[in-house]
Amino acid sequence: MAGASEPLRDAPAGRDRLWLMRPDGTEVSSRFRTAEGYDRPQMLLLSWFMRDIHDDDRAVWMEPRLFDILAGVQASMSAVHGSALPLVVTSGYRTPRHNAALENAARTSMHLYGYAADVQVRGYPPRAVALAASFFSEGGIGLYDTFTHLDVWQRRRWSSGRPDFVREPGTAGQ
Repeated sequence: MAGASEPLRDAPAGRDRLWLMRPDGTEVSSRFRTAEGYDRPQMLLLSWFMRDIHDDDRAVWMEPRLFDILAGVQASMSAVHGSALPLVVTSGYRTPRHNAALENAARTSMHLYGYAADVQVRGYPPRAVALAASFFSEGGIGLYDTFTHLDVWQRRRWSSGRPDFVREPGTAGQ
């Protein structure tokens, strides 16, 4: 998939663009923001990319703030890395049927509403992605063994078996 008139992989990562991949190698590059705001055709392209490929390619309009968080994570991790890094999306939108079939998925998962993405950055542990997200996200950050969950609902942090996950400022370890 091509999403913009210039190859964004060659451009530095920024808060106005995304380079997303799926585990199968499918990818999209998009400059989704302009000086005037969100670029609706690019938002449509990104929303389609985030569709539920496990349930007839069903899609919803993804919450634009999610793309802002993803772009912030990508830009900061790319800056540390020294070159642009794609975000690997392991789950975007999920249909109710697909979500119900997943063993540990929340019944009211933010994936159902187009508010969440599970992502990886190749070569970096999920904890690094979670840490980068903590600078940009006012929503949920969940740390799992192989991916990081990001959403734009309520501010909350959790981990799967990791009590030492990102602590709120001013809190003591337990």
